[in-house]
Amino acid sequence: MRRRALLTLPGLTVLLHAQQKLDDPLLDAMAAELTRSLRLSIAGEAPYYIEYIIEDGVNFGCQASLGGLLTSTLNPYRAPRVMVRVGGYEFDNTNAVFTGQTRGARYDSARWPLEFSRAQIQQDLWLATDRAYKAAVQEITFKKSALQNVTLSEKLNDFAKQAPLVKLLPAAKSQADPKKWEDVARRLSAVFSAYPKVLDSRVEIEDSASTFYFANTEGSRVRAPETVCTIRARAETFAADGAVIRNHRYFHAFQLNGLPPEARIKSELEAMAAHLTTLVDAPVGEAYTGPVLFESAAAGQMFVQVFGGQLQPPRDPVSVPGRPFNIPPSELESRLNGRVLPDFIDVVDDPKAMWLGRPLFGNTEADYEGVAPERLTLVEKGMLKTLFYTRQPVRGHEGSNGRGRLPGAFGAAAAVPTNLMVQCREGVPRADLKKKLIELVQQRRKPYGILVRRMDYPSSASLVELRRLANSMQGSGASRPVSTPLEIFRVYPDGREESIRGVRFRGLNVRLLRDILAAGNDPEPVEFLMNGAPLALMGAGGYVVGSSVVCPSLLFDEVDIERPQEERPRPPVVAPPPIESGL
Repeated sequence: MRRRALLTLPGLTVLLHAQQKLDDPLLDAMAAELTRSLRLSIAGEAPYYIEYIIEDGVNFGCQASLGGLLTSTLNPYRAPRVMVRVGGYEFDNTNAVFTGQTRGARYDSARWPLEFSRAQIQQDLWLATDRAYKAAVQEITFKKSALQNVTLSEKLNDFAKQAPLVKLLPAAKSQADPKKWEDVARRLSAVFSAYPKVLDSRVEIEDSASTFYFANTEGSRVRAPETVCTIRARAETFAADGAVIRNHRYFHAFQLNGLPPEARIKSELEAMAAHLTTLVDAPVGEAYTGPVLFESAAAGQMFVQVFGGQLQPPRDPVSVPGRPFNIPPSELESRLNGRVLPDFIDVVDDPKAMWLGRPLFGNTEADYEGVAPERLTLVEKGMLKTLFYTRQPVRGHEGSNGRGRLPGAFGAAAAVPTNLMVQCREGVPRADLKKKLIELVQQRRKPYGILVRRMDYPSSASLVELRRLANSMQGSGASRPVSTPLEIFRVYPDGREESIRGVRFRGLNVRLLRDILAAGNDPEPVEFLMNGAPLALMGAGGYVVGSSVVCPSLLFDEVDIERPQEERPRPPVVAPPPIESGL
Protein backbone atom coordinates (compact mmCIF):
# COMPACT_ATOMS: atom_id res chain seq x y z
CA MET A 1 0.00 0.00 0.00
CA ARG A 2 1.36 3.43 -0.91
CA ARG A 3 1.30 5.73 2.08
CA ARG A 4 -0.18 9.18 1.55
CA ALA A 5 0.39 12.24 3.74
CA LEU A 6 -2.86 13.83 4.83
CA LEU A 7 -1.37 16.78 6.69
CA THR A 8 2.17 18.19 6.67
CA LEU A 9 2.62 21.57 8.37
CA PRO A 10 6.29 21.94 9.36
CA GLY A 11 6.21 25.71 9.63
CA LEU A 12 3.76 26.10 12.50
CA THR A 13 4.98 27.31 15.87
CA VAL A 14 5.32 25.03 18.86
CA LEU A 15 2.55 26.86 20.68
CA LEU A 16 0.11 26.40 17.83
CA HIS A 17 0.94 22.70 17.68
CA ALA A 18 0.38 22.34 21.40
CA GLN A 19 -3.06 23.95 21.09
CA GLN A 20 -4.13 22.22 17.88
CA LYS A 21 -7.01 19.80 18.24
CA LEU A 22 -5.99 16.54 16.59
CA ASP A 23 -8.39 14.02 15.08
CA ASP A 24 -6.95 11.18 17.16
CA PRO A 25 -7.84 10.72 20.86
CA LEU A 26 -4.56 8.92 21.58
CA LEU A 27 -2.47 11.78 20.12
CA ASP A 28 -4.67 14.28 21.98
CA ALA A 29 -3.92 12.50 25.27
CA MET A 30 -0.20 12.44 24.47
CA ALA A 31 -0.19 16.16 23.63
CA ALA A 32 -2.07 17.08 26.82
CA GLU A 33 0.36 15.14 29.02
CA LEU A 34 3.38 16.67 27.26
CA THR A 35 2.15 20.15 28.19
CA ARG A 36 1.67 19.17 31.84
CA SER A 37 5.03 17.42 32.10
CA LEU A 38 7.06 20.49 31.17
CA ARG A 39 6.36 21.81 34.71
CA LEU A 40 8.57 19.13 36.29
CA SER A 41 11.54 20.39 38.30
CA ILE A 42 13.98 18.82 40.75
CA ALA A 43 17.09 20.62 42.03
CA GLY A 44 16.81 23.18 39.25
CA GLU A 45 16.84 20.58 36.47
CA ALA A 46 13.79 21.07 34.29
CA PRO A 47 13.06 19.11 31.11
CA TYR A 48 13.65 21.03 27.89
CA TYR A 49 12.48 18.19 25.63
CA ILE A 50 10.06 15.28 26.07
CA GLU A 51 8.91 12.78 23.47
CA TYR A 52 6.34 10.03 23.56
CA ILE A 53 6.24 7.03 21.23
CA ILE A 54 3.43 4.49 21.29
CA GLU A 55 3.27 1.42 19.06
CA ASP A 56 -0.34 0.25 18.93
CA GLY A 57 -1.09 -2.93 17.02
CA VAL A 58 -1.88 -6.60 16.64
CA ASN A 59 0.67 -9.28 15.79
CA PHE A 60 -0.12 -12.76 14.54
CA GLY A 61 2.60 -15.40 14.35
CA CYS A 62 2.67 -19.12 13.67
CA GLN A 63 5.35 -21.77 13.10
CA ALA A 64 5.18 -25.18 11.47
CA SER A 65 7.54 -28.06 10.75
CA LEU A 66 7.12 -31.01 8.35
CA GLY A 67 3.46 -30.21 7.83
CA GLY A 68 2.59 -29.89 11.53
CA LEU A 69 1.75 -26.69 13.37
CA LEU A 70 4.10 -25.90 16.27
CA THR A 71 2.84 -22.55 17.59
CA SER A 72 0.17 -20.00 16.80
CA THR A 73 -0.38 -16.74 18.67
CA LEU A 74 -2.43 -13.59 18.20
CA ASN A 75 -1.22 -10.73 20.40
CA PRO A 76 -2.62 -7.21 20.59
CA TYR A 77 -0.15 -4.78 22.14
CA ARG A 78 0.37 -1.14 23.07
CA ALA A 79 4.05 -0.46 23.71
CA PRO A 80 5.17 2.97 24.97
CA ARG A 81 8.55 4.71 25.06
CA VAL A 82 9.17 7.96 26.94
CA MET A 83 12.28 10.11 26.48
CA VAL A 84 13.01 13.03 28.80
CA ARG A 85 15.98 15.36 28.29
CA VAL A 86 17.05 17.80 30.96
CA GLY A 87 19.56 20.62 30.52
CA GLY A 88 19.52 22.08 27.01
CA TYR A 89 20.32 21.33 23.39
CA GLU A 90 23.98 22.17 24.04
CA PHE A 91 24.36 19.91 27.09
CA ASP A 92 21.93 17.33 28.44
CA ASN A 93 21.75 13.93 30.13
CA THR A 94 22.41 11.87 26.97
CA ASN A 95 25.60 10.90 25.09
CA ALA A 96 27.15 9.46 28.23
CA VAL A 97 27.70 5.92 29.50
CA PHE A 98 25.30 6.78 32.32
CA THR A 99 22.39 7.34 29.90
CA GLY A 100 19.85 4.58 30.37
CA GLN A 101 21.81 2.98 33.23
CA THR A 102 20.11 4.74 36.15
CA ARG A 103 16.49 4.56 37.09
CA GLY A 104 14.40 6.00 39.85
CA ALA A 105 11.62 4.17 41.67
CA ARG A 106 9.23 2.54 39.22
CA TYR A 107 5.64 3.53 39.77
CA ASP A 108 4.49 3.17 36.16
CA SER A 109 2.33 0.29 35.05
CA ALA A 110 3.95 -2.87 33.73
CA ARG A 111 1.26 -3.29 31.06
CA TRP A 112 -0.67 -0.62 29.23
CA PRO A 113 -4.41 -0.91 28.54
CA LEU A 114 -5.38 -2.35 25.17
CA GLU A 115 -8.71 -0.55 25.05
CA PHE A 116 -8.59 3.23 24.84
CA SER A 117 -9.26 5.16 28.03
CA ARG A 118 -7.99 8.74 27.99
CA ALA A 119 -7.76 8.85 31.77
CA GLN A 120 -5.76 5.61 31.89
CA ILE A 121 -3.45 6.62 29.00
CA GLN A 122 -2.64 9.96 30.66
CA GLN A 123 -2.15 8.21 34.02
CA ASP A 124 0.35 5.78 32.49
CA LEU A 125 2.13 8.54 30.54
CA TRP A 126 2.38 10.60 33.74
CA LEU A 127 3.97 7.74 35.69
CA ALA A 128 6.33 6.81 32.83
CA THR A 129 7.36 10.45 32.43
CA ASP A 130 7.98 10.77 36.16
CA ARG A 131 10.31 7.75 36.08
CA ALA A 132 12.15 8.92 32.95
CA TYR A 133 12.53 12.44 34.34
CA LYS A 134 14.00 11.25 37.65
CA ALA A 135 16.41 9.03 35.74
CA ALA A 136 17.42 11.96 33.50
CA VAL A 137 18.24 14.09 36.55
CA GLN A 138 20.48 11.30 37.88
CA GLU A 139 22.15 10.88 34.49
CA ILE A 140 23.03 14.54 34.04
CA THR A 141 24.39 14.66 37.60
CA PHE A 142 26.73 11.73 36.92
CA LYS A 143 27.72 13.22 33.58
CA LYS A 144 28.65 16.55 35.15
CA SER A 145 30.63 14.75 37.81
CA ALA A 146 32.61 12.78 35.21
CA LEU A 147 33.44 15.95 33.27
CA GLN A 148 35.02 17.52 36.35
CA ASN A 149 37.95 15.12 35.92
CA VAL A 150 38.34 15.01 32.12
CA THR A 151 38.65 17.50 29.27
CA LEU A 152 36.84 16.76 26.04
CA SER A 153 38.97 17.20 22.93
CA GLU A 154 35.99 18.58 21.02
CA LYS A 155 32.86 20.37 22.18
CA LEU A 156 29.70 19.12 20.48
CA ASN A 157 26.10 19.87 21.23
CA ASP A 158 24.06 16.96 22.60
CA PHE A 159 20.89 17.40 20.54
CA ALA A 160 20.11 19.12 17.24
CA LYS A 161 17.11 21.39 16.89
CA GLN A 162 14.49 20.27 14.41
CA ALA A 163 11.47 21.91 12.84
CA PRO A 164 8.27 20.22 14.04
CA LEU A 165 6.59 17.71 11.76
CA VAL A 166 2.87 16.99 11.67
CA LYS A 167 2.02 13.98 9.51
CA LEU A 168 -1.25 12.15 10.12
CA LEU A 169 -1.87 9.03 8.09
CA PRO A 170 -4.74 6.53 8.53
CA ALA A 171 -4.19 4.10 11.40
CA ALA A 172 -3.37 0.51 10.51
CA LYS A 173 -6.10 -2.11 10.64
CA SER A 174 -5.31 -5.74 11.27
CA GLN A 175 -6.55 -8.16 8.62
CA ALA A 176 -4.84 -11.24 10.05
CA ASP A 177 -6.55 -14.51 9.22
CA PRO A 178 -5.01 -17.06 11.64
CA LYS A 179 -6.68 -20.09 10.05
CA LYS A 180 -5.45 -19.16 6.58
CA TRP A 181 -1.89 -18.52 7.72
CA GLU A 182 -1.75 -21.73 9.75
CA ASP A 183 -2.74 -23.72 6.67
CA VAL A 184 -0.10 -21.93 4.57
CA ALA A 185 2.56 -22.70 7.18
CA ARG A 186 1.57 -26.38 7.22
CA ARG A 187 1.71 -26.67 3.44
CA LEU A 188 5.03 -24.85 3.05
CA SER A 189 6.71 -26.72 5.89
CA ALA A 190 5.65 -30.03 4.35
CA VAL A 191 7.99 -29.31 1.44
CA PHE A 192 10.94 -30.48 3.54
CA SER A 193 9.39 -33.92 4.05
CA ALA A 194 10.74 -34.89 0.63
CA TYR A 195 14.33 -34.20 1.71
CA PRO A 196 15.36 -36.71 4.40
CA LYS A 197 18.89 -35.32 4.69
CA VAL A 198 17.44 -32.05 6.00
CA LEU A 199 17.39 -32.77 9.74
CA ASP A 200 15.62 -29.67 11.04
CA SER A 201 13.31 -27.21 9.31
CA ARG A 202 10.91 -24.45 10.30
CA VAL A 203 8.49 -22.16 8.47
CA GLU A 204 7.54 -19.02 10.38
CA ILE A 205 4.80 -16.59 9.36
CA GLU A 206 4.10 -13.19 10.89
CA ASP A 207 1.34 -10.76 10.05
CA SER A 208 1.62 -7.52 11.99
CA ALA A 209 -0.42 -4.33 11.76
CA SER A 210 0.60 -1.48 14.05
CA THR A 211 0.33 2.29 14.17
CA PHE A 212 3.29 4.46 15.11
CA TYR A 213 2.34 7.43 17.28
CA PHE A 214 4.93 10.13 17.97
CA ALA A 215 4.59 13.40 19.85
CA ASN A 216 7.17 15.76 21.37
CA THR A 217 7.32 19.12 23.09
CA GLU A 218 8.63 20.79 19.93
CA GLY A 219 5.23 20.29 18.32
CA SER A 220 5.78 17.19 16.20
CA ARG A 221 2.77 14.91 15.83
CA VAL A 222 3.01 11.76 13.73
CA ARG A 223 0.60 8.91 13.13
CA ALA A 224 1.77 6.37 10.56
CA PRO A 225 0.69 2.79 9.75
CA GLU A 226 3.32 0.06 9.90
CA THR A 227 2.11 -3.20 8.42
CA VAL A 228 4.40 -6.18 7.81
CA CYS A 229 3.76 -9.65 6.39
CA THR A 230 6.67 -12.06 6.65
CA ILE A 231 7.37 -15.67 5.68
CA ARG A 232 10.68 -17.16 6.82
CA ALA A 233 11.93 -20.69 6.22
CA ARG A 234 15.05 -22.11 7.87
CA ALA A 235 16.62 -25.53 7.53
CA GLU A 236 19.83 -27.21 8.59
CA THR A 237 21.65 -30.51 8.51
CA PHE A 238 25.00 -32.09 9.41
CA ALA A 239 27.86 -32.91 7.06
CA ALA A 240 29.80 -36.13 7.59
CA ASP A 241 32.53 -34.22 9.45
CA GLY A 242 30.02 -32.79 11.93
CA ALA A 243 29.78 -29.31 10.39
CA VAL A 244 26.37 -27.67 10.70
CA ILE A 245 25.06 -26.58 7.30
CA ARG A 246 22.07 -24.30 7.05
CA ASN A 247 20.17 -22.10 4.67
CA HIS A 248 17.09 -19.93 4.66
CA ARG A 249 14.60 -18.04 2.53
CA TYR A 250 12.53 -15.02 3.53
CA PHE A 251 9.72 -13.03 1.92
CA HIS A 252 8.47 -9.64 3.12
CA ALA A 253 5.68 -7.29 2.10
CA PHE A 254 3.56 -4.51 3.53
CA GLN A 255 0.36 -6.41 2.79
CA LEU A 256 -0.78 -9.91 1.92
CA ASN A 257 -1.16 -9.16 -1.77
CA GLY A 258 2.46 -8.04 -1.88
CA LEU A 259 3.84 -11.49 -1.07
CA PRO A 260 4.80 -13.86 -3.89
CA PRO A 261 2.26 -16.55 -4.82
CA GLU A 262 2.41 -19.65 -2.65
CA ALA A 263 3.53 -21.76 -5.63
CA ARG A 264 6.59 -19.56 -6.13
CA ILE A 265 7.47 -19.68 -2.43
CA LYS A 266 7.16 -23.46 -2.49
CA SER A 267 9.48 -23.61 -5.50
CA GLU A 268 12.06 -21.47 -3.67
CA LEU A 269 11.92 -23.75 -0.63
CA GLU A 270 12.37 -26.83 -2.79
CA ALA A 271 15.46 -25.26 -4.40
CA MET A 272 16.85 -24.39 -0.97
CA ALA A 273 16.28 -27.91 0.37
CA ALA A 274 17.82 -29.48 -2.73
CA HIS A 275 20.94 -27.32 -2.45
CA LEU A 276 21.21 -28.05 1.27
CA THR A 277 21.07 -31.76 0.47
CA THR A 278 23.94 -31.45 -2.00
CA LEU A 279 26.04 -29.63 0.58
CA VAL A 280 26.00 -32.66 2.88
CA ASP A 281 28.53 -34.33 0.58
CA ALA A 282 30.11 -31.18 -0.85
CA PRO A 283 33.84 -30.59 -0.36
CA VAL A 284 35.12 -28.11 2.22
CA GLY A 285 36.50 -25.00 0.56
CA GLU A 286 40.14 -23.96 0.70
CA ALA A 287 41.91 -20.68 1.33
CA TYR A 288 41.61 -18.58 -1.82
CA THR A 289 42.68 -15.17 -3.10
CA GLY A 290 41.42 -14.16 -6.50
CA PRO A 291 38.46 -12.89 -8.52
CA VAL A 292 34.99 -13.35 -7.04
CA LEU A 293 31.60 -12.82 -8.65
CA PHE A 294 28.67 -11.90 -6.39
CA GLU A 295 25.38 -12.50 -8.15
CA SER A 296 22.77 -9.78 -7.60
CA ALA A 297 21.09 -11.20 -4.46
CA ALA A 298 24.44 -11.89 -2.76
CA ALA A 299 25.84 -8.56 -4.01
CA GLY A 300 22.99 -6.69 -2.32
CA GLN A 301 23.41 -8.67 0.91
CA MET A 302 27.13 -7.98 0.91
CA PHE A 303 26.80 -4.30 -0.02
CA VAL A 304 24.28 -3.38 2.65
CA GLN A 305 26.59 -4.87 5.30
CA VAL A 306 29.92 -3.53 4.14
CA PHE A 307 28.75 -0.13 2.89
CA GLY A 308 25.30 0.47 4.39
CA GLY A 309 26.47 -0.50 7.88
CA GLN A 310 29.21 2.17 7.85
CA LEU A 311 27.11 5.21 6.92
CA GLN A 312 26.51 6.55 10.45
CA PRO A 313 29.49 8.46 11.86
CA PRO A 314 29.95 7.39 15.50
CA ARG A 315 30.27 9.56 18.57
CA ASP A 316 32.06 8.37 21.69
CA PRO A 317 30.04 8.96 24.87
CA VAL A 318 31.28 10.71 28.01
CA SER A 319 32.65 7.90 30.16
CA VAL A 320 34.10 7.27 33.59
CA PRO A 321 37.54 8.91 33.90
CA GLY A 322 40.26 6.37 33.12
CA ARG A 323 37.76 3.96 31.55
CA PRO A 324 37.04 5.30 28.04
CA PHE A 325 34.27 3.77 25.98
CA ASN A 326 35.28 3.76 22.31
CA ILE A 327 32.73 2.99 19.62
CA PRO A 328 34.19 1.30 16.51
CA PRO A 329 34.91 3.98 13.89
CA SER A 330 33.18 4.19 10.55
CA GLU A 331 35.40 3.40 7.58
CA LEU A 332 33.45 5.99 5.57
CA GLU A 333 33.58 8.90 8.04
CA SER A 334 36.98 10.13 6.84
CA ARG A 335 36.24 9.54 3.15
CA LEU A 336 33.69 12.28 2.46
CA ASN A 337 34.32 13.75 -1.00
CA GLY A 338 36.75 10.91 -1.64
CA ARG A 339 36.48 7.90 -3.92
CA VAL A 340 34.87 4.85 -2.31
CA LEU A 341 33.56 3.05 -5.41
CA PRO A 342 34.44 2.88 -9.11
CA ASP A 343 33.35 5.91 -11.12
CA PHE A 344 30.62 3.93 -12.91
CA ILE A 345 28.63 3.43 -9.67
CA ASP A 346 26.18 5.78 -7.93
CA VAL A 347 24.37 5.01 -4.67
CA VAL A 348 21.08 6.57 -3.60
CA ASP A 349 19.00 6.00 -0.47
CA ASP A 350 15.39 6.72 -1.37
CA PRO A 351 12.56 6.34 1.19
CA LYS A 352 9.95 6.52 -1.61
CA ALA A 353 11.60 4.12 -4.08
CA MET A 354 9.41 1.84 -6.17
CA TRP A 355 10.17 -1.50 -7.84
CA LEU A 356 7.99 -2.81 -10.66
CA GLY A 357 5.16 -0.52 -9.62
CA ARG A 358 5.19 -1.31 -5.90
CA PRO A 359 6.84 0.44 -2.94
CA LEU A 360 10.02 -1.17 -1.68
CA PHE A 361 10.12 -2.51 1.85
CA GLY A 362 12.13 0.40 3.24
CA ASN A 363 9.52 3.03 2.36
CA THR A 364 8.81 5.22 5.37
CA GLU A 365 7.15 8.49 6.32
CA ALA A 366 9.03 9.41 9.50
CA ASP A 367 11.95 8.02 11.48
CA TYR A 368 12.22 7.10 15.17
CA GLU A 369 12.87 10.76 16.05
CA GLY A 370 9.87 12.13 14.17
CA VAL A 371 11.89 13.40 11.19
CA ALA A 372 10.74 12.92 7.60
CA PRO A 373 13.54 11.24 5.61
CA GLU A 374 15.01 12.87 2.52
CA ARG A 375 16.18 11.24 -0.70
CA LEU A 376 19.97 11.15 -0.43
CA THR A 377 22.59 10.79 -3.13
CA LEU A 378 25.27 9.02 -1.11
CA VAL A 379 27.75 8.28 -3.88
CA GLU A 380 28.05 10.06 -7.23
CA LYS A 381 30.46 8.71 -9.83
CA GLY A 382 32.24 6.79 -7.11
CA MET A 383 32.67 9.82 -4.80
CA LEU A 384 31.12 9.79 -1.31
CA LYS A 385 28.86 12.84 -0.95
CA THR A 386 27.10 12.46 2.41
CA LEU A 387 26.35 10.09 5.31
CA PHE A 388 23.37 9.17 7.47
CA TYR A 389 22.66 11.66 10.26
CA THR A 390 20.31 11.64 13.23
CA ARG A 391 19.56 14.38 15.75
CA GLN A 392 22.75 13.50 17.61
CA PRO A 393 25.42 16.01 16.47
CA VAL A 394 28.68 14.46 15.28
CA ARG A 395 32.01 15.93 14.25
CA GLY A 396 31.46 18.32 11.35
CA HIS A 397 27.68 17.99 11.18
CA GLU A 398 24.58 18.90 13.16
CA GLY A 399 21.09 18.07 11.94
CA SER A 400 19.13 15.02 10.87
CA ASN A 401 18.34 13.72 7.39
CA GLY A 402 15.73 11.33 8.77
CA ARG A 403 17.74 8.11 9.04
CA GLY A 404 17.44 7.60 12.83
CA ARG A 405 15.14 4.62 12.34
CA LEU A 406 16.03 2.41 15.34
CA PRO A 407 16.72 2.98 19.04
CA GLY A 408 20.45 3.46 19.56
CA ALA A 409 22.86 3.68 22.46
CA PHE A 410 23.23 6.44 25.05
CA GLY A 411 19.97 8.24 24.16
CA ALA A 412 20.66 8.50 20.43
CA ALA A 413 18.96 6.86 17.49
CA ALA A 414 20.64 4.33 15.21
CA ALA A 415 20.79 5.26 11.52
CA VAL A 416 19.93 2.56 8.99
CA PRO A 417 19.10 2.64 5.26
CA THR A 418 15.61 2.92 3.83
CA ASN A 419 15.95 1.72 0.22
CA LEU A 420 19.60 1.58 -0.80
CA MET A 421 19.81 1.75 -4.61
CA VAL A 422 23.13 0.76 -6.22
CA GLN A 423 23.04 2.19 -9.75
CA CYS A 424 25.70 1.06 -12.23
CA ARG A 425 26.38 2.47 -15.66
CA GLU A 426 27.73 0.19 -18.40
CA GLY A 427 26.19 -2.91 -16.83
CA VAL A 428 26.56 -6.17 -18.74
CA PRO A 429 24.52 -9.40 -18.77
CA ARG A 430 25.20 -11.83 -15.93
CA ALA A 431 26.47 -14.45 -18.39
CA ASP A 432 29.13 -11.99 -19.61
CA LEU A 433 30.24 -11.38 -16.03
CA LYS A 434 30.75 -15.12 -15.58
CA LYS A 435 32.81 -15.21 -18.80
CA LYS A 436 34.89 -12.34 -17.45
CA LEU A 437 35.41 -14.27 -14.21
CA ILE A 438 36.68 -17.28 -16.17
CA GLU A 439 38.99 -15.05 -18.24
CA LEU A 440 40.53 -13.65 -15.05
CA VAL A 441 40.98 -17.16 -13.68
CA GLN A 442 42.82 -18.21 -16.82
CA GLN A 443 44.96 -15.07 -16.93
CA ARG A 444 46.10 -15.62 -13.35
CA ARG A 445 46.49 -19.35 -13.78
CA LYS A 446 44.03 -20.14 -11.02
CA PRO A 447 42.43 -23.60 -10.95
CA TYR A 448 39.02 -22.00 -10.45
CA GLY A 449 37.18 -18.80 -9.59
CA ILE A 450 34.52 -18.17 -6.93
CA LEU A 451 30.83 -17.37 -7.43
CA VAL A 452 28.59 -16.35 -4.52
CA ARG A 453 24.84 -16.73 -4.95
CA ARG A 454 23.56 -16.07 -1.42
CA MET A 455 24.88 -14.65 1.86
CA ASP A 456 23.65 -15.19 5.40
CA TYR A 457 22.05 -11.74 5.69
CA PRO A 458 19.79 -11.25 7.49
CA SER A 459 21.49 -13.93 9.53
CA SER A 460 19.89 -17.22 10.52
CA ALA A 461 22.93 -18.17 12.65
CA SER A 462 22.89 -18.89 16.36
CA LEU A 463 24.30 -16.37 18.81
CA VAL A 464 27.19 -18.75 19.49
CA GLU A 465 28.11 -18.76 15.80
CA LEU A 466 27.88 -14.97 15.59
CA ARG A 467 30.22 -14.63 18.56
CA ARG A 468 32.72 -16.94 16.87
CA LEU A 469 32.47 -14.88 13.71
CA ALA A 470 33.06 -11.62 15.61
CA ASN A 471 36.07 -13.06 17.44
CA SER A 472 37.59 -14.37 14.23
CA MET A 473 37.57 -10.97 12.53
CA GLN A 474 40.41 -9.76 14.75
CA GLY A 475 43.41 -9.31 12.53
CA SER A 476 41.37 -9.86 9.38
CA GLY A 477 41.49 -6.23 8.23
CA ALA A 478 37.77 -5.58 8.84
CA SER A 479 36.32 -3.52 11.67
CA ARG A 480 32.98 -5.35 11.55
CA PRO A 481 32.10 -8.98 10.83
CA VAL A 482 30.62 -9.94 7.48
CA SER A 483 28.13 -12.79 7.21
CA THR A 484 29.17 -16.15 5.82
CA PRO A 485 28.21 -17.30 2.31
CA LEU A 486 25.43 -19.89 2.25
CA GLU A 487 25.56 -20.68 -1.45
CA ILE A 488 29.10 -20.46 -2.83
CA PHE A 489 30.63 -22.28 -5.82
CA ARG A 490 33.90 -22.96 -7.53
CA VAL A 491 33.72 -22.01 -11.19
CA TYR A 492 36.14 -23.98 -13.36
CA PRO A 493 37.58 -22.78 -16.71
CA ASP A 494 35.04 -24.91 -18.60
CA GLY A 495 32.16 -23.09 -16.83
CA ARG A 496 31.28 -25.97 -14.50
CA GLU A 497 30.07 -24.98 -11.03
CA GLU A 498 30.82 -26.98 -7.88
CA SER A 499 29.23 -26.29 -4.50
CA ILE A 500 31.61 -25.86 -1.56
CA ARG A 501 31.06 -25.20 2.13
CA GLY A 502 32.86 -24.18 5.31
CA VAL A 503 34.48 -20.92 4.15
CA ARG A 504 34.11 -17.24 4.97
CA PHE A 505 35.48 -13.92 3.78
CA ARG A 506 38.58 -12.29 5.16
CA GLY A 507 39.20 -8.55 5.00
CA LEU A 508 35.97 -7.77 3.13
CA ASN A 509 35.64 -4.06 3.87
CA VAL A 510 34.90 -0.63 2.40
CA ARG A 511 38.36 -0.31 0.84
CA LEU A 512 37.77 -3.43 -1.21
CA LEU A 513 34.70 -1.88 -2.88
CA ARG A 514 36.99 0.33 -4.97
CA ASP A 515 38.25 -2.83 -6.69
CA ILE A 516 34.92 -3.70 -8.30
CA LEU A 517 35.83 -4.50 -11.91
CA ALA A 518 32.40 -4.69 -13.50
CA ALA A 519 28.69 -4.74 -12.73
CA GLY A 520 25.72 -6.52 -14.26
CA ASN A 521 22.55 -5.15 -15.77
CA ASP A 522 20.49 -7.39 -13.47
CA PRO A 523 19.54 -5.36 -10.38
CA GLU A 524 17.49 -7.32 -7.86
CA PRO A 525 15.84 -6.14 -4.63
CA VAL A 526 16.74 -7.75 -1.32
CA GLU A 527 14.13 -6.81 1.31
CA PHE A 528 14.50 -7.60 4.99
CA LEU A 529 13.71 -6.55 8.55
CA MET A 530 16.47 -4.50 10.15
CA ASN A 531 17.01 -4.59 13.91
CA GLY A 532 19.72 -3.73 16.39
CA ALA A 533 21.16 -7.26 16.50
CA PRO A 534 24.42 -8.22 14.75
CA LEU A 535 23.93 -8.98 11.06
CA ALA A 536 20.19 -8.24 11.43
CA LEU A 537 19.72 -11.58 13.19
CA MET A 538 16.33 -13.06 12.30
CA GLY A 539 13.72 -12.79 15.02
CA ALA A 540 15.91 -10.62 17.26
CA GLY A 541 15.37 -7.11 18.53
CA GLY A 542 12.38 -5.55 20.23
CA TYR A 543 12.07 -2.94 17.48
CA VAL A 544 12.40 -3.62 13.75
CA VAL A 545 12.04 -1.58 10.56
CA GLY A 546 11.79 -2.55 6.92
CA SER A 547 14.80 -2.00 4.71
CA SER A 548 15.90 -2.96 1.22
CA VAL A 549 18.86 -2.85 -1.14
CA VAL A 550 18.69 -3.01 -4.93
CA CYS A 551 21.97 -4.08 -6.47
CA PRO A 552 23.24 -5.75 -9.67
CA SER A 553 25.82 -8.53 -9.81
CA LEU A 554 29.33 -7.34 -8.95
CA LEU A 555 32.68 -8.75 -10.08
CA PHE A 556 35.64 -8.15 -7.78
CA ASP A 557 39.25 -8.21 -8.85
CA GLU A 558 40.57 -9.91 -5.71
CA VAL A 559 38.88 -11.15 -2.54
CA ASP A 560 40.33 -13.27 0.27
CA ILE A 561 38.48 -16.38 1.42
CA GLU A 562 39.58 -18.49 4.38
CA ARG A 563 38.71 -21.82 5.88
CA PRO A 564 38.19 -21.23 9.61
CA GLN A 565 39.55 -23.52 12.27
CA GLU A 566 36.82 -24.23 14.78
CA GLU A 567 35.34 -26.96 16.91
CA ARG A 568 32.45 -28.90 15.45
CA PRO A 569 29.73 -30.89 17.20
CA ARG A 570 29.69 -34.62 16.65
CA PRO A 571 26.85 -35.74 14.37
CA PRO A 572 24.01 -37.78 15.91
CA VAL A 573 24.91 -41.39 16.68
CA VAL A 574 21.49 -42.73 15.68
CA ALA A 575 20.05 -42.09 12.22
CA PRO A 576 16.96 -39.85 12.08
CA PRO A 577 13.54 -41.50 11.88
CA PRO A 578 12.16 -42.04 8.37
CA ILE A 579 9.85 -39.42 6.98
CA GLU A 580 6.75 -40.84 5.36
CA SER A 581 5.10 -38.75 2.68
CA GLY A 582 1.73 -37.38 3.56
CA LEU A 583 2.44 -36.97 7.28
